[in-house]
Amino acid sequence: MRGFQSSKGFTLVEVVMVIVIAGILATIAFQAGSNVYDTARVEETRQELDALAFAITGNPALNNDGVRSDFGYVGDIGAMPPSLDALVQNPGGYSTWRGPYFQNRFSRITDDYKTDAWGKTYLYNGVTISSQGKIVGGGCSGPVTSGDIIRRICNSTSDLLLNRVSGTVFDRHGTPPGYAFRDSLRVVLSVPDGAGNFTRRTVLVNSGGHFSFDSVSIGNHDLAIIYLPDHDTLHRFVSVTPKSSVYHEYYLSRSLSSASLSELTKISNSDSLTSACHGFYFWIQNNSGSDITINSVVLLWSSPTAYYRYARWQGTTVFNRSNPKAASGELISFSPQTISSGESVKIEFDDFRTFPNGGSPVNMNNTSFNIAFSDGSIIEAATGDCP
Repeated sequence: MRGFQSSKGFTLVEVVMVIVIAGILATIAFQAGSNVYDTARVEETRQELDALAFAITGNPALNNDGVRSDFGYVGDIGAMPPSLDALVQNPGGYSTWRGPYFQNRFSRITDDYKTDAWGKTYLYNGVTISSQGKIVGGGCSGPVTSGDIIRRICNSTSDLLLNRVSGTVFDRHGTPPGYAFRDSLRVVLSVPDGAGNFTRRTVLVNSGGHFSFDSVSIGNHDLAIIYLPDHDTLHRFVSVTPKSSVYHEYYLSRSLSSASLSELTKISNSDSLTSACHGFYFWIQNNSGSDITINSVVLLWSSPTAYYRYARWQGTTVFNRSNPKAASGELISFSPQTISSGESVKIEFDDFRTFPNGGSPVNMNNTSFNIAFSDGSIIEAATGDCP
């Protein structure tokens, strides 16, 4: 009995101290685990924000033979996405959309790309994408705070949409076109119009062969240099990176000094709009002293964006194509038409529409045209106000 009486148990104070110490250790372990988990979610969110930014502007590390090959949504559309949804679903039947540009982390959660690792919706304003997720700071003993994880897409949307493309055109001898041949050259840049289609922007070269385009979006764009008398076209592409001014020199395969000019001329003040203002006409005269045969024409204008269906020669339709209609700078061919020496004929282009396959009629008032005939003749025509 004395042996049993000499045994001692834990006192109440000791039990309480053990419980307190165990609680402190559990709290520290939980806080450390929570910090590790939050750190993992921060990293996951940052990686997804990077992927979303690359989906919008492309990954600059992707290239082909040293030329950047990926420009994302902006490179295909020519505008910033209206929302993150446009990276996964075509925002409006855009023909230039090549998405999806972003792959969901979980295929069964269709809108997972729009939320961070805490399940909070990303904020997108065109320049940045932000997560409002929880961020742990200050270490184990520091306070738990909330803040944003911000991924900047660009400093300004103008860095992506308002770039410059310029160049100089020479003949094969390195000679600029000069005053005599500057009207024979047109430069056409094909770029996405921001609304799901391509637009062809046309500029003239000056006597030194220089040309430039402003407000060009990032991407790899087709550039065509057209020598009108021979319908000879030099195709190149230009790679436009953010906040850039791209310049190249281009050399034709011909010598401009050996080019020949013809004797077809426009009769003064004969250019006018058709009655509905969706077309125009003019008169030309053969002053060469011999007959001239024409079997094709190139019609060029810079704006508005439009496509025409008909070409008429002395009232007879020689070109009629409804889908697609003819675009600025496109060569159209027809059966040979002969103009006798001293003869005058009426040429008409009609039914200008907003799209290659149709659309609304386009008013072609106050528009300047260059018309290149297959014999090498180049004339200029201009329309006035629509009555």
